[in-house]
Amino acid sequence: MPALSEVMKTIGLTGGIASGKSTVASILQKLGAHIFDADIASRQAVARGSQGLQQVVDVFGRDYLTIDGELDRQKIAQLVFENKAALGQLESIVHTYVRSEAKKFLEQCRLQNLSAAVLDVPLLIECGWYKEVDLVWLVAVDEQIQVERAMARSGMSQQEVEVRIAAQMTLAAKCQYADLIIDNSGSLKQTELTVKKEWEKVLQMED
Repeated sequence: MPALSEVMKTIGLTGGIASGKSTVASILQKLGAHIFDADIASRQAVARGSQGLQQVVDVFGRDYLTIDGELDRQKIAQLVFENKAALGQLESIVHTYVRSEAKKFLEQCRLQNLSAAVLDVPLLIECGWYKEVDLVWLVAVDEQIQVERAMARSGMSQQEVEVRIAAQMTLAAKCQYADLIIDNSGSLKQTELTVKKEWEKVLQMED
């Protein structure tokens, strides 16, 4: 009998801004999938009173805290968006915590003898996490749809959204790492059918 760590399949779920990655994660959750949300872990990494937030203060100074002692996310985002060195420092602080939490999550899933688990990570490919999962699922939409959805969701201008997209790894480049590309340009029902079908395939996989 193979070791538990060899039985469970790990799926790395990723996608660009407003691609519908959260929608796919929600569908998977309804299907019974156990999902690690890297976005939530990233926020916890620098929550008020955390070691991560203290590291941020040590590196960037107290100017990046709100009056309530929280991380001033808008201010730090503006800094790192314009300064790659600062971005690297912040990512180092956050990613250390997120990786630790992801490892704990997977260990718990293995203890439960789950057939599969999902790591929902926006920068899965950019951060090299794709090397640590069995399958990479990439949620993709046409760029025009991506821009329209991002504008509607965030209230950003078209130019602001396009700048964000341009700063990310291109969809074409990400596709080279994907084992499955989920086209989320159509209806929710179409996406649900695709995700259900592919999830069932994973559950039926054998080592």
